[in-house]
Amino acid sequence: MMSSINDLLSRIETARMWSYFHKDWLLQIRESLREQLSADYRVFVESEAVLITPDSTDPIIKVMPDVAVTAPMGLPESLKSAFPPDGTVATIDADEPFDVDTQYSLIIRRAPENYVVAAVELLSPSNKGVGNRLDEEAHLRKRDAYLHAGVNLMEIDALLKGRRILPDPIASLATYERLAWTMQYDVGRRRYRGWGWNQSDPLPVLNWQIDLRAMVRIDLARTAEQAAAFNDWDHFPIQT
Repeated sequence: MMSSINDLLSRIETARMWSYFHKDWLLQIRESLREQLSADYRVFVESEAVLITPDSTDPIIKVMPDVAVTAPMGLPESLKSAFPPDGTVATIDADEPFDVDTQYSLIIRRAPENYVVAAVELLSPSNKGVGNRLDEEAHLRKRDAYLHAGVNLMEIDALLKGRRILPDPIASLATYERLAWTMQYDVGRRRYRGWGWNQSDPLPVLNWQIDLRAMVRIDLARTAEQAAAFNDWDHFPIQT
């Protein structure tokens, strides 16, 4: 018997294993969308890996650089003499922990124009400022870019920790432990719809008009349970 999906989400978040579950859940949402959309639509999962250092003021570093230099591990004995001992007055050695966090987004494009008509963002801890405020800022810029480009948006925040910065019309959703919201464009306005739930509440079913020609339903409980079952998360020895 699977434990409460809210309880499982809490355990995964506390164990800092959200990035593993995150992708599986998003893939189940993609499968649900694919079943509902006609062949005119393409549904893609896009990813970007970033290095997250706690409270860093440096820019977020993409794992795949524009220019890469590779070398065998270690420094050959023949080259060590080329590096003289430090001649500075003071030398500082320091360690800093970091995590590799992969950010995933689900993008819906419509053929034949290949326009991006809608996007799904399933938030990660770093999106909410946990570990690095710069990724939170990058996420908010990305959200604003969607909104200003006329892309219909769904955002799912199933995490208990981190800041919540919501559009003004749905700011009251922040009082709930978990939430989701959609934005769709209508004539001369943006239409928001929000869902909030607490630990003892069931996960909602989201109705979303992704463009003028397509309405979809995303059952958060069913897709999360499918993601949990895929790797048997309920029996995974999660250390908290």
